[in-house]
Amino acid sequence: MRKSKTRFYLAVAAIVCAHSPAVSQTNNGVLINRGTPAPDCKIHVNVDKNGELPGYSSQWDGKSVCLPFTPTSQLLPLGVSGDDYYIKDFSDARVRAKWASCKENIACRDKTLEAAKAFAKFEARDTGTVDNAGAVDFDGTVDLTRIRRPGYFGRAPYGEAIGGAEEKAYVVEFTAPRDSFEKLHLGLESDIKLRGWYLKGDGVRNPNGDAVRALVVMNNGGGSELTAIDNPETKPFSVGSDGKYGAAKADSLSEEPGIRHWRGFLADLNTAGFDVLVTDRRGNGISGGRNGFNTAEQANDIFRELDQLDTGKGLRILGPDAQFIEGERAARFLLDGKSAREVPVVVGGYSRGSYATQWFMHKNFVQNCNYDLSKPDCSAAVGLKNVRGAILYGPNSGGLGYRLAGHDLIEGALRVEFNTTYYVDSVVPANVGKWPGLQIVKGTWDYVEGLEGSLDTYKRAAGLKDISVFLGPHGLQSQNPDNMRYAGERMVAFASAAVLGHQSVPGSHEPKDLRDLVISVPHQWDLSMTVPGP
Repeated sequence: MRKSKTRFYLAVAAIVCAHSPAVSQTNNGVLINRGTPAPDCKIHVNVDKNGELPGYSSQWDGKSVCLPFTPTSQLLPLGVSGDDYYIKDFSDARVRAKWASCKENIACRDKTLEAAKAFAKFEARDTGTVDNAGAVDFDGTVDLTRIRRPGYFGRAPYGEAIGGAEEKAYVVEFTAPRDSFEKLHLGLESDIKLRGWYLKGDGVRNPNGDAVRALVVMNNGGGSELTAIDNPETKPFSVGSDGKYGAAKADSLSEEPGIRHWRGFLADLNTAGFDVLVTDRRGNGISGGRNGFNTAEQANDIFRELDQLDTGKGLRILGPDAQFIEGERAARFLLDGKSAREVPVVVGGYSRGSYATQWFMHKNFVQNCNYDLSKPDCSAAVGLKNVRGAILYGPNSGGLGYRLAGHDLIEGALRVEFNTTYYVDSVVPANVGKWPGLQIVKGTWDYVEGLEGSLDTYKRAAGLKDISVFLGPHGLQSQNPDNMRYAGERMVAFASAAVLGHQSVPGSHEPKDLRDLVISVPHQWDLSMTVPGP
């Protein structure tokens, strides 16, 4: 992901907190809700906190350790239930009303608009900044042979597992309309192209040994680019003269440090037999578009991609044999005659891509609403019956109530003033029980939401479910490779169980409370906590 927007969040939060009527609870000075076990230790966390976090004590090989987690920023007001606060107070109607009220205060209005503008703007592309081979005119007509393939990343010095998918990898290009921000604010009407890879799989083996063809659709994180270079020679983090730790940034070797871990998840799923579809989301990387923040529109793109896999209309394919296929010839080609509306499908995403995934699931199983208009436009759920579950990596699964105060104002401004739906509001977690399957995978000190929010959403899920955590932050750069292997294994376990119709996920731990969840982590730390600084 790109540089954090924390400075905007804190500016808005300061104003909001000053005007907030709610009285929150604290437990030993730590922000946790009533009923949550009190933390019994504190520990200094490096990337990406550079500060102290609460934790729970545990024993590793006879030694006491303090395992940190991100606390809840916005607590339940005294005497108010979770549904009355986290659900009712962070709906689309409420975020719009809060923004309308904020606009009456000049300081609140100006700070919120400043923050909102950071999520309704063009994002410069990274792919091609180190090696021009792979750079494309994302809004133009692209020679698909210029797009880097998995084999590019399998060779030295990268040595990524995704290289093993080269012979079954197809470069794909889908067609989509502009989003509301581009149409209404930029005056753009032409279609855009969504580009990426389709990795054919060998099928997921059921208990009888039969191969079941299944598809996983993955969505990159915020600003992440599927085909960006991540050279392992780039150090995963740096330590400044002030002693503060920072996650690796792009340099002369790497365009996006950490993205190899995301490609590792794709390789894990494909090796397990899944077909894998992943494109750069609109507004990012090798895909077209000028706005990469409208996650609900990116959810609509997933439906478009599934449709085009069936019809071939608007789809171009470049195979490993260098042959081009498009139009009617591309219809059902990648699934070898099968329909994307029939084979079992799991949808997944990281960070901003997880928001798109959440909106997709809501649109498919609950209600198909577009909130990037002056008045929400809603219709019946899409109702694809072959969608079996969602994988959320580093998500805001609990909605706006579990983020920093002020994010609801930003979202209200985005929807009303910039015709963009970015954050997931409370309607999604409120209805997660209608999904057939849910998996949450994240670091315990992921800053995006308090870990209580993730656990709350997990508890709301009624179908197949899994929550797997590890010791690390939100970003990919400094993650311990062992933790990334664990995350990939958990994704494979969940996706396999979902498409095969199992009632539980192998190896899943069902936590009874927050402490039980935190101490379930594998016994390995983020690299910034264990490896000497550069």
